[in-house]
Amino acid sequence: MLLANFRHLHLLRIFNRIVRLSPHCDCQTTELLHERFLSTSFLLLQKRSTPKPTGPVRRVPAVSIGSDEQQKHSERTAGKGDGTNGFWQPWNASDDYSEIKKRLLRPPKDFSELREIIRKDIERMAQTKEENGKKRKGPTKGKKQMADEQKEAREEEGQEEDESRRNRMIKRMFFVFCLTFPFFVIHYWLKQRSDSLLLPNDPNSYLAVLNQVTWSDFIERIVPTGTVSNVHLKVSRGPERRISKKALVTVMPGARWPDGKMLPRMFFVNVPDIGRVEQEIRKAEVDAGLAPEHWSNIQWMQPGPMSLIIPSLVILALFVLPLVFLGRMMTGSKMGNFSESISSMMGHRLRIYDPALKDGKLKIKFRDVAGLHEAKVEVSEFVDYLRRPNKYTRLGARLPKGALLTGPPGCGKTLLAKALAAESSVPFININGTEFVEMIGGLGASRIRQLFKAAKSRAPCIIYIDEIDAIGRKRNSGHGNDEQEHTLNQLLVEMDGMDTAKGIVVIGSTNRPDMLDKALLRPGRFDRNVSVDLPTLIERRELFDLYLRKIKKDNRLTGISHRLAQLTPGFSGADIANVINEAAIHAATIQKKMVEIEDVDYALQKILAGPEKRSKVLVKEEREIVAYHESGHALVGWLLEHTEALLKVTIIPRTSAALGFAQYSPKDRKLFTREELIDRICMMLGGRAAENVTFGRITTGAQNDLEKVTKQAQAMVKMYGMSDVLGPINFTPEPGVDPQSVQFQPKPYSKKLGNIIDQEVSRLVSDAYFVTEKLLRENRNMLEMLARALLERETLSYDDVKKLIGPPKFGNKNVVDLADDVLPDLTKNDG
Repeated sequence: MLLANFRHLHLLRIFNRIVRLSPHCDCQTTELLHERFLSTSFLLLQKRSTPKPTGPVRRVPAVSIGSDEQQKHSERTAGKGDGTNGFWQPWNASDDYSEIKKRLLRPPKDFSELREIIRKDIERMAQTKEENGKKRKGPTKGKKQMADEQKEAREEEGQEEDESRRNRMIKRMFFVFCLTFPFFVIHYWLKQRSDSLLLPNDPNSYLAVLNQVTWSDFIERIVPTGTVSNVHLKVSRGPERRISKKALVTVMPGARWPDGKMLPRMFFVNVPDIGRVEQEIRKAEVDAGLAPEHWSNIQWMQPGPMSLIIPSLVILALFVLPLVFLGRMMTGSKMGNFSESISSMMGHRLRIYDPALKDGKLKIKFRDVAGLHEAKVEVSEFVDYLRRPNKYTRLGARLPKGALLTGPPGCGKTLLAKALAAESSVPFININGTEFVEMIGGLGASRIRQLFKAAKSRAPCIIYIDEIDAIGRKRNSGHGNDEQEHTLNQLLVEMDGMDTAKGIVVIGSTNRPDMLDKALLRPGRFDRNVSVDLPTLIERRELFDLYLRKIKKDNRLTGISHRLAQLTPGFSGADIANVINEAAIHAATIQKKMVEIEDVDYALQKILAGPEKRSKVLVKEEREIVAYHESGHALVGWLLEHTEALLKVTIIPRTSAALGFAQYSPKDRKLFTREELIDRICMMLGGRAAENVTFGRITTGAQNDLEKVTKQAQAMVKMYGMSDVLGPINFTPEPGVDPQSVQFQPKPYSKKLGNIIDQEVSRLVSDAYFVTEKLLRENRNMLEMLARALLERETLSYDDVKKLIGPPKFGNKNVVDLADDVLPDLTKNDG
């Protein structure tokens, strides 16, 4: 029955495909056949799967397929005729199965053409089936291809299995090591403590080494108690018959010291004279009045061979088994190099971004890198090298092997290398310099070989080594790090043997180029030295535009990037990104719908001086000292000519240990005159001078100011040649020397000249302090006004200071105040 049902269903599928493809059937015929065969199939399945039902007659409506058919259909519904040979008659659910089958298989008289089409289609189906059978057999070449594909799939699965097996082996080795190492240490310690005096067939003798008793306590306090059971003295095997100087003593259960403390069951006693042991023990027992039956049993014994062989075999097995596992793992993974096997076991993995893979594409382009104008021009030349190397080799040019990106941290060196790989559409292999340095010798050089092996298999490609100074540090003639030197030597060898025609480019980055070895920097290895410096004013504006577009901001932040760039000289790209991120975090913390100017101002102050610490309450006297101190800084900067513009001054404590600070608008300049540096020193001394003028005493609050003043004065004398006494000389420390170790190195000048330098530095600071104190005394009323206003309001902006004491004496100086709703124009100067 089930076979018959499937037969009719298959017939239904045949008619469905024939009717759709045949040009002899119109749309109405198609609909009619679909409906008729669906209902018939359903009826047949229901007929064979359920008992004989009772119910209403199941009728299938007939759709018109033409004028003649429409007329016959009308006659049939009216009960006037049956022109369809029983094919279109309504069927009851109670009809016999054989009768339904006859009706279904008996074709209609008016569809002789359709019958012929069915016959041809069946023949075509049989022919297609035969052809498919031949294709399944396939020629020999197809079988080989399938076999090769299956072999590759098995190899990939085998590699995954090897990897999982390797990981399991590592865990097992670590577990074995954790068990072996403590056991070995304990066994060695026990052996040293016990001098190999272990009782044969007595595992408790190991515990005796945990207890040591002196010979005097044993003879004077333990033997007289009569609780000593056995005293074992070991004689070694061999002609020498060496006697151990330790005796293993066993006492009776429940034995105690004379003071009542419990005695250990077994303990060792250091014997001063092994030849008089028995005599002294017997003498002590006689003196104590012990009966002979209570005397101790003194035994001279030789240790059995198993007492030494078994522990040695156990330790040997625990150390040999991991080596056996390691050898089997290396053999199974087909690794011929021991260091490479260890390297793979240590979890070393290259980060490879391959544009040919779906998830390996880098989405960073040069257009996504803001700023770095000159660096992008130099690096973009490598794109043409990688895409069209023949353009240069046909003229005899040698393609550059690599480029070194140098610059402060956070300036975009890694981002620039990724953009280069994305623009070149070549694989990008990224690895950190610190990943080459390992405790096990030879791993660094092995990883260098693996790195270049992976690069050669994917050529053309780019190798990027971040923080290359970790392996490329200068070598010295003294004792150094051998592992680091081996790694560096392997890198030098690989870069020398690298064929540039294959398109392998090595990009390295570091923020300490002075620490690199000269052999690494010579032409032929790193041919290009690309400087990625701190962004300029224009580049900072582009960076602010880039990061401001990524946040939901207020309309007032539109067009503010230029003014923010003026506020942040010396900021790297990472610092600028941190400013905008901190502003967004602050806005979200106080549940704002978008980032506003106040949030950016908060982020700048938090990064420059640290977040506010209002919980740090100052006493009234300290608060006044801080107010006058910060007012002194602000007033001196306000009255001098070559100082920076004041943005705000506050006495709110900060988490960076600052009790207050004055914020200025720094100048994006590279050259400074002697007068400008002197005015800057005076401004830094303004706080200390204000304390002395107001209170007649000084505090420790000027410590940071004095550090900056001393450093600035020393630079003027020793580096800039701004001393009238010394003249134009320079004593700049050599690059790459640790500043903390400079004081322990020989000076490049005599002791007498050093005294003159110290005197000039002291004179510069003293003269500047005298000028600062005189300026504050002459303007004491302005100092009082600023200090009182700070005590009242805690924070004063540029406009607040201007209302209190008038405009600056030498004109306005590029003012920016983010706390105002409308930012002032930076290019205007109030006369």
